[in-house]
Parts: sequence; C-alpha cells; structure tokens
Amino acid sequence: DAETAASATAYVVANMPPEVEVLYSGFEIGIEVQSGGTLSSCAAEDNPCRRAFEDYEGGPNLSRYSWDPLSTLAVVRGVESASCALSGDDGLNTVDASSGNNEWISGPATNQTYLVLTDATAAGNSIDELLCQTPASRRRE
Repeated sequence: DAETAASATAYVVANMPPEVEVLYSGFEIGIEVQSGGTLSSCAAEDNPCRRAFEDYEGGPNLSRYSWDPLSTLAVVRGVESASCALSGDDGLNTVDASSGNNEWISGPATNQTYLVLTDATAAGNSIDELLCQTPASRRRE
C-alpha cells in the first residue's frame, strides 16, 4: 500500500550508507522526456517491449513519460548520454514517511545529487535508440 511504500522509501533514503552515491531524477525531468513511441515502427510486432508500450498506451506510435528509462540511462551510460548534467547543488533529499513527498534540502556536500535536463528531445531520442536496437543473438552452448 502507499503508506507502507512511503515509510519504506523514507527509511531507505535516510539510512543510505554515505559511501553509496545517490542520483535523483525529479518529476520536472521525466515529464519533459518522451520515449517508446518509435517502437511501433522500429521493432517487430512480436517484440515484447513494443507490445508492452502499445498495450500500456492504448495503441501504436504513442510515447510515454520517461522517468525510469532516463534515470537508468544516466546511471549506466553517464549523465551526458542522457542529455543531462549534475545539479552541482550540495545537500540531500528528504522523504516524508507518511506521504512519500520528497524535497531537496540545500546544505553541506553529501553523497547525493540530482539531474538537470539539458535537452529533452535528445534525451528521448537516446532512449528510443536503445529501445530500437535488435537484441544480440543468444550464444549457443
């Protein structure tokens, strides 16, 4: 339930070990980045990613907001590949244990930072390029 999720999230954020780097991607970024609609033209009809996007969005050629794909791209390939930059703001993220709402609190340097979007269109295109790649052949043993 939402209350348990909010409480668990607040606990994890407050108790993350300081040696673990944490990168946040806010609502204001994901709402600007669209991806997935190109799967209708670049992937086969039986492609599971294409099916998932079309089923979720209710039809072909429809993109969706890209919070999770953008965060994943930034962490795996680097913030520049996601058309983002690091905030450069010192501080930390706090999460309200009852609502799950979060807020960036400026302060001393910590293990936390957040993404700043530099080009929403380029970010969406980078995600789509990865989604449209043909999977590598499976190795035969």
